[in-house]
Amino acid sequence: MIPLLAVPVLPLLAALAALGLGRRLPWGGGELVVGAVTLSMAGLALMPPGAALSATWFESGSYRLTVGLAATPLTWFVAMTVAGVALCVGLYSLGYMAGRDDRPRFFAEMGLFVGAMLTLVLSSSLALLFAAWELVGLASFLLIGFDHAAPGAAGAAAKAFLMTRTGDVGLLLGWLLALGLVGSSDIEALVGTIEGGGIAPGASTLIALLMLAGAIGKSAQLPLSAWLPDAMVGPTPVSALLHSATMVAAGVFLVLRLYPVFAAAPFALDALFWIGAVTALAAGLIATAETDLKRVLAWSTCSQLGEMMVALGLGGPRAATLHLAAHAAFKSTLFLAAGVVQERMGSRALDRLGGLVRPLPLTGAAFLVAALALAGVPPLSGYWSEDAVLAVASRHGPGTGTLVVLLVFLGGAYIGRAGAATFLGQGRGRAPAAAGTSGWAMGAGMGGLALAAAGLGWLLAGQLGAVLPFAAGPEAEAGWRNLGIAAGILGLGIGAARGWGGAPALGTFPTRLAAGLAAATEAPARWTMRLARTIPTVEGALDAGARGIAEGARRAARTTGRVESRGFGRGGDRLAAGLASGGERLRALQAGRLYLYTLGLFAWTAAALATGALMLWP
Repeated sequence: MIPLLAVPVLPLLAALAALGLGRRLPWGGGELVVGAVTLSMAGLALMPPGAALSATWFESGSYRLTVGLAATPLTWFVAMTVAGVALCVGLYSLGYMAGRDDRPRFFAEMGLFVGAMLTLVLSSSLALLFAAWELVGLASFLLIGFDHAAPGAAGAAAKAFLMTRTGDVGLLLGWLLALGLVGSSDIEALVGTIEGGGIAPGASTLIALLMLAGAIGKSAQLPLSAWLPDAMVGPTPVSALLHSATMVAAGVFLVLRLYPVFAAAPFALDALFWIGAVTALAAGLIATAETDLKRVLAWSTCSQLGEMMVALGLGGPRAATLHLAAHAAFKSTLFLAAGVVQERMGSRALDRLGGLVRPLPLTGAAFLVAALALAGVPPLSGYWSEDAVLAVASRHGPGTGTLVVLLVFLGGAYIGRAGAATFLGQGRGRAPAAAGTSGWAMGAGMGGLALAAAGLGWLLAGQLGAVLPFAAGPEAEAGWRNLGIAAGILGLGIGAARGWGGAPALGTFPTRLAAGLAAATEAPARWTMRLARTIPTVEGALDAGARGIAEGARRAARTTGRVESRGFGRGGDRLAAGLASGGERLRALQAGRLYLYTLGLFAWTAAALATGALMLWP
């Protein structure tokens, strides 16, 4: 049996091996990463419930920093989701990266990301979680900018790194505040203290809001959402793995992992709901007018993550978890299908695609299954998870229920438009290129995820969903359920009709909305970049000032030395010599002879009397 520690360590070791030995291996080291992820997934599947390990890393006074892993029901479920998606995407990558000389670096960075992500979700310590959180960000930066010579790749990687780091500051402050109040970095210690009333409500709210800042950055929620669409410049497996299923879902996972903290802070839950609602609506609208296939899917990701945040804010962690897993399956499938389209057509622009279902039947079928799942069409996975979200929302009133129905409609509209523009109608671009010898690997990875997108919902609604630690939520009423299904189908129809003609699904307003949001949400990154460019100038000025002060101090020291040696030193020596000479003369008066003293006194007395007599003489 594979121990718990080996689950995240195996992909990390495979990353090192791929980097060192990849050029000597047939698949550039990708086979090592795929094999390691397979073993990690098998280890999770065979792992006994409640497996855990922990150690004290640092202890000072009443503060104790721990590091550890724990396979709780939630962390096991999310780790299985991460490993499953990573396995299929890794298999797809074997074909996608075939023939490239930089394959070892790609698979090394992918292994680094998978290992860091598994560490993040299995961590039982806030200190280890934060370290893995930052390592995930680093791996994302490397993978987004993998093709660094491509136009926009370096800028997109820097934007993603800076905007997610902005949120990470909140996470850092949040867990340090929790450490100061609890005295331990152990997550269960924090949860137990809050549930026991050991932390004041104000402090609990502050911790939750700071943690929420980290979740907003990682999950690309407003106002830190602009980095995700630009990140689509990275290779397609990067988009499928990082920016649809795992990394961007880390923010949702953080809220799930610390849900008792948020449950004790109603204000934080309200903020979570409104941020998710605004992001989901805005991103869904923008996706209906995007002209780049992968950017449609990127804005869709922002919208779907916002829907998960809505469920969390309304007190539905189970529904959010189910939607997280379903979204991982169908969105990864969509991204991988988009990668096949780009490789075969050399373009992702919707106005240059069309009619690809005939030359790419497997890709078209996979895209169709995932698109129907995204639109909530039964019995596919998205239907079950969105039904759970709709049940939670409708329980809170018709307004929140209508919001989720509208989100389902928008999902159908943008994915129906993208699918019709890509696979239906007449081809508007060049003829597809011939399939390579490694096409089986891409097809196998995409097909595996398509099967998950089709059947995962049934598993989630059954025994697999029972694994989760959250109480089962209410079932949606028949009226709301039927309304949600109808909204998804209606959105698909409108989107497909508009996409067939190459027009935006809901007009051009979303394009202006996208421009405005980009200008507003990119401001933090621009300010950070300006600050970064200003820092060398400020640092140079500070260095020059410091050098001036040091040089002035040295000059003052030399002057003081000269004054001391030539002035105080010589003057002191002369004063000492004069005092010594005077002492010698005075000492001659103290010879110790009494008769000389008497004679001198008599002489002075006689002289004084004689002087007085002369002065009185008439």
